[in-house]
Amino acid sequence: MERSAFPAPIRLSARSRLTISVVGVGLWASGGLWLIFHFYLRSPGPWGPEPHALEPWWLRLHGLFAFASLWLIGLLSGLHIARAWASRRRRWSGSLLLAWLLALTVTGYLLLYAGDDGAWGLLSPGHWIAGLALPVIYVAHRLISRRR
Repeated sequence: MERSAFPAPIRLSARSRLTISVVGVGLWASGGLWLIFHFYLRSPGPWGPEPHALEPWWLRLHGLFAFASLWLIGLLSGLHIARAWASRRRRWSGSLLLAWLLALTVTGYLLLYAGDDGAWGLLSPGHWIAGLALPVIYVAHRLISRRR
């Protein structure tokens, strides 16, 4: 009988799933709260609308969770993604989820380091939409996992 190169189970531990949930919800909520505070909770000032005092803090928290998510993606690459790929199961949903996360990572990086407002104006809506939609992709991957 041939042994697999990845003998450990693909299913993540309860602790790993909890970590994914905490980081994912923290990342999504901090980004969503930044959007709400940035667009809807500005106050009038002498030279136009002024940002809410908590807006930069939501962005800082979002950056912290983004850093944690990069660590988590690296961890999952070894614990889950490589083993799941070798098993040839749920490649489509997993690939879509990983590509979605890669797009969010790249657009988030470019939002930090793209120098001009034109690039920022193009990247921001894509990043927001992809970020807000990410839970749908994640839940789809999880449901496909349970259905089979």
